[in-house]
Amino acid sequence: MPSLNQLHVDEALTQISIAYRNQAFVAEEVLPVVPVMKKNDVFFKFSKQHFRAYKDGYAAGQRAQQIEVDLDARGFYMCDGHALEDSITDDEREQADPSAQIEIEKTEKLTNIIALVEEINFFNNVVNTSVISQNSTLSGTNQWSDYVNSDPVAEVLKQRRTVQQQIGEFPNCLLLSQPVLDTLANHPRILDRVKYTANGARNQLDEQDLARVFKVEKVLVSAALYQTSNEGEADNLGYIMGKNAMLFYRPPRPSMRVPTFGYTFFWAKRSGVLRWRELSLESDFIRVKKYYSQQVVAANAAYLWVNATA
Repeated sequence: MPSLNQLHVDEALTQISIAYRNQAFVAEEVLPVVPVMKKNDVFFKFSKQHFRAYKDGYAAGQRAQQIEVDLDARGFYMCDGHALEDSITDDEREQADPSAQIEIEKTEKLTNIIALVEEINFFNNVVNTSVISQNSTLSGTNQWSDYVNSDPVAEVLKQRRTVQQQIGEFPNCLLLSQPVLDTLANHPRILDRVKYTANGARNQLDEQDLARVFKVEKVLVSAALYQTSNEGEADNLGYIMGKNAMLFYRPPRPSMRVPTFGYTFFWAKRSGVLRWRELSLESDFIRVKKYYSQQVVAANAAYLWVNATA
């Protein structure tokens, strides 16, 4: 193992790692990244005090009605470390094509795997009924794949009001897994709503079309796959989000004491790419590290449909 003075933070590779983005991943779209200075700390949660009416009658010469302003709603985050490393042997470097950028390629692959785990953690630990109490598990004729009996537009608009009555804001984003998107894009009730528009003649509706139908600013699609089989077994790729859908509110920018479903707290100080050489192994090593915490701030800023399609 290298000693601490042998470790070197590679700024160039760190920038490549931070800038790397797998377009299929949505975790940090749903939980926007908030850089933090400390590994763990407290954060303020959204208060509903401003929805409560108080007696505020006042006359000159009198004291105004005194109330206690709620500043104490807080949460706690702890950024956990995630890291992977690989080596570049001298033989590997010698045999590489002159145009090959081995360090960049390995950095991106390590970063992608860490991001994949982040995506899986997001759907396993955040997007589930134990966290989001406002939810429905669909079955049979209620599933949106039942083109005769289901009405996904009416259902989403109904739960849109549910969220708004909880946080005072209408949810502005709809997260769909790829199978759910494909089902909705061909649903007769949705096609009927757009048949007289400029896009109505298209065979396949896109995310922008669905956003207008469901009255949200953005439709996010989770198309990310993961290997469900054990190493050495035949490939079996499945959608990380399954066949679920989630309506949620995300503010234009991270701010204190505003409603939001959640944030990803990112501790940049100890995240990055380390490089070192081990002479006894005739190899250079690259380690990618990321410290983050996926934090739900207001669970009632979301509504979850489990098994939205068959």
